[in-house]
Amino acid sequence: MSPGRPRKICIVVASRANYARIKSVLAAVRDHPELELQLIASASALLVRFGNVVEVIEADGFRPKRRIHVIVEGENPTTMAKSSGLAVMEMATAFEDLRPDVVLTVADRFETMATAIAASYMNIILAHTQGGEVTGSIDESVRHAVTKLAQVHFPATEESKARLLRLGEREEDIHLTGCPSIDLLLEIGEESFRAEIFDHYGGVGSKLDPSKPYLVVMQHPVTTEYGRSFDQIQETLAAVDAE
Repeated sequence: MSPGRPRKICIVVASRANYARIKSVLAAVRDHPELELQLIASASALLVRFGNVVEVIEADGFRPKRRIHVIVEGENPTTMAKSSGLAVMEMATAFEDLRPDVVLTVADRFETMATAIAASYMNIILAHTQGGEVTGSIDESVRHAVTKLAQVHFPATEESKARLLRLGEREEDIHLTGCPSIDLLLEIGEESFRAEIFDHYGGVGSKLDPSKPYLVVMQHPVTTEYGRSFDQIQETLAAVDAE
């Protein structure tokens, strides 16, 4: 790094989930006088069918340095592998152009792996958030693999930190920060809640009264059980209905 210039921090946002988990970090880097934010928007963050997240990012005041399209159509394990390979190539080109001092990648998606591979082979310092977590499936394998490629770690919990240590990472390279998405709660007060959100995203069934207790049930598809999501969600819905 040249004396006197800001250190360039390249952060890759590839999905709506990525953005929520790193938004507060983007703001902190952008506002730091000794850092320069290099934001790359990629993958589903650029696609309309996934909400065109890049428009949300820009509305929040962040301007991507690069937009990288890497999604191969098909939405199956083969196209996921191909998208990962394409992402490695495109990220390498972007890093060669931007010449960041540090690349920060988020959590456990396939784009996270591609970012980590490109940065590692290009001898760029790699930082990783939310390493050390255990969830099963391919996500966990990706997360642990990125941990071994990264030099700087920002785990979300004490348990995750302990797991990083057992994976052989040096304690001085591990910074227990919590998940940055929790920072967003500070921006949300009771006055921010709009009951009409249930009219817009209410789905089917009885109208929800937000003034009364209610339960949110979420189900995440399992990548290693491809093709079984429909039957699994049917079982979940049946179980909820039985209650």
